[in-house]
Amino acid sequence: MSAELGERMANLQAQEEGTSPYVKLISKEGHEFYVDRKCAMISGTIKAMLSGGFMESKGEIRFAEIRGAILEKVIQYVYYKVRYSKGNVAPPEFEIEPEIALELLMAANYLDC
Repeated sequence: MSAELGERMANLQAQEEGTSPYVKLISKEGHEFYVDRKCAMISGTIKAMLSGGFMESKGEIRFAEIRGAILEKVIQYVYYKVRYSKGNVAPPEFEIEPEIALELLMAANYLDC
């Protein structure tokens, strides 16, 4: 099955279930990020929130303790992971600025990704 066909099927399934193919993640400052649901599910925490009976299961998750710059880097990583996880070639290095390394580590630990 082609990737395009698989994506269409996933979108149709999401529409039938009443869910969007995207998830809205909101940072501490109120920055909104729309993330592909498949990519967001890389995070164990987000997956549990979307799958369970949580208020966030409607597709909008607010992270009161994660700054926008950190949440953006986490989102970049989940897209990176989806893109390069099935390749036979070594992926390029994922760049992390030293200034945000500790805060990013804490966010990644909380988000389980």
